[in-house]
Amino acid sequence: MTRLRRKTPHEPVLAIPAPAERGRGPLPRATPAVSRTLRDLAIALNGGAPRPHGHDLELSNFEELAPPAQVAPFRERVQAREGRAELLVFRVAGELFATELRSVEEAVEGVEVRGIPDAPRTMLGVFALRDRTLPMYALVRVLDLAEREPATMTLVVRPSTARIALAVDAIDDVFDTPFDTVRSAPTSENDGMVLGVVWRGNELITLLDADTIVASCLGATSPDS
Repeated sequence: MTRLRRKTPHEPVLAIPAPAERGRGPLPRATPAVSRTLRDLAIALNGGAPRPHGHDLELSNFEELAPPAQVAPFRERVQAREGRAELLVFRVAGELFATELRSVEEAVEGVEVRGIPDAPRTMLGVFALRDRTLPMYALVRVLDLAEREPATMTLVVRPSTARIALAVDAIDDVFDTPFDTVRSAPTSENDGMVLGVVWRGNELITLLDADTIVASCLGATSPDS
């Protein structure tokens, strides 16, 4: 076989011999790519024989699939002390509160509220959020706490069908906790809004029932509003 070599700087390098010179003849031309269906590929991988239908899985039609299981209300799951949930933790009047994250649609900062004449004390007014107009309530007044600082964040809450906005002091964090760590809260006149308390390290978080809060806010609003 001819090898590449150079005797002197002026001697040209010998080219690699062509396939014909090595006695192998010309190289075959590349076969153009052929588009195959998934069935063709499956048959080729199965030695040229169609795949037995007995290996196929019988799948239900999409319309026949069972709908997703309904989640029990937050209150019932807390009372059962079974399972766990992601909580949105926020501050009101210097204290930590939380409700289930899935009941909060979004948090908005810097909302401009338009007051409504003869609105209840807990209602701050209404504000426009994109194509919606939502009533806004001060959670510190709903919980009957002492107001310490102006609220800077707004939670758009929709635990079931009704959607309202709640003004809170600040958003703290998202906290995942099992329900068996929830402890009963001290008895107070909160109309069932407080479901219990849970410890996060050395911080005590009060769990709120968003359904009860929404019902209390809408119940306090006059029909004319």
